[in-house]
Amino acid sequence: MLKKKYVIFAIFLIFVLALLNYQSTQGISPFPKFLLYPLKLLEQGGSAVLRTAGNVVNTYIMIVGKEAENNGLRERIDELEKEKNRFVEIEKENIRLKNILELKSKRPDYITAAVIFSRDPSNWFQVFWINKGKSSGIGKDMVAVTQKGPVGRIDRILDEESSIVLITDVNSSVAVRLQSSRVEGILEGRGDDRCTLKYVSKEIDVKIGEEVVTSGMDNIYPKGLLIGRVTAITKEGGELFQVIEVDPSQDLNVVEEVTILKK
Repeated sequence: MLKKKYVIFAIFLIFVLALLNYQSTQGISPFPKFLLYPLKLLEQGGSAVLRTAGNVVNTYIMIVGKEAENNGLRERIDELEKEKNRFVEIEKENIRLKNILELKSKRPDYITAAVIFSRDPSNWFQVFWINKGKSSGIGKDMVAVTQKGPVGRIDRILDEESSIVLITDVNSSVAVRLQSSRVEGILEGRGDDRCTLKYVSKEIDVKIGEEVVTSGMDNIYPKGLLIGRVTAITKEGGELFQVIEVDPSQDLNVVEEVTILKK
């Protein structure tokens, strides 16, 4: 019953709107004047409803369209970000490979270049594993370096893999000298990111920032490689020697490839 009433009202509304449209086009009114005012109100109300409905539909379409556009823009931004990161990685890799080639051209004792693929879990920060071994001509106590300085020496060797004991390992020792005074000492690892230069007399004037180079006296590390710089000096206590802290010239936390040099 209620549905029939809505149908009748809709037919009546359409009829009224049609008559009013006829009036506006022909200039003749089919209604007495006293009926025109409520009919005009009814027409205006219907038009307002239709305009409001149209505005709602248009707004919805616009919102949906903008959301789709925004989603597309976000996807494009993500793609561009990934592409940028890929190019950055390629650029960094090219720089590292260029450095390896330059080092190869300068070092007659060059053996091979290798990629670090793992750190020994039993000694996380002081042992690297590389993807080259006996089959590439690598032997025990050969030295791993970068263009910035020594990384460590070869310890365990397999056919296709080798381990490197870093210069910061507590079991590492390198014969070195202070580049300015030419005084020799032994550089030992501390087990963290730094080393300690030992057996330098308190009488020697050592300065912060002074460079430390390999002396070659251990018959392992080639002579003249920059290995680090002095960062702290302690002369207190009854010992004969001062304790000198050295920061490696190569940050071992960021090394990805190394060059192997023969003894």
